[in-house]
Amino acid sequence: MHEKIIGIIRSNDLAVLATSFQDRPHCSLMAYATDEQCRNIYMLTRQDSQKYKNIKANHLVSVMIDTRVQSLDRKNIQALTISGEYIPVPEREQKSLMDIIVKKHPQLKTLSALPDVIVIKIQIESFLLLDGVNDAYYIKA
Repeated sequence: MHEKIIGIIRSNDLAVLATSFQDRPHCSLMAYATDEQCRNIYMLTRQDSQKYKNIKANHLVSVMIDTRVQSLDRKNIQALTISGEYIPVPEREQKSLMDIIVKKHPQLKTLSALPDVIVIKIQIESFLLLDGVNDAYYIKA
């Protein structure tokens, strides 16, 4: 099952990031990159964004990646919910991680050049894979 989860993460490049603050959820469509082992997810954001304000106040987040683009048959769509925690990225690592994200997502080059843009790191804690409409698998990272 772990190989299937890693395959979904690697074969996609967009996810929905869910954050919350004072019981108010907020979702954002995000481009992402991962480390080699898929233990961490990296995204870019502006420091004045609602998602970043939320994530600073509440480090627990959820990320959803799905296969709806790859599957025309809706009963075979897979949805992967990742639970994780925001871990601040040290200043010395920001540039190298930003370069990795922009290499995977060239459309983010202009965003990455803005002075208030930073890399956010989500350390993965667990996965919930919905495989079609009936099968669900929960795995701790």
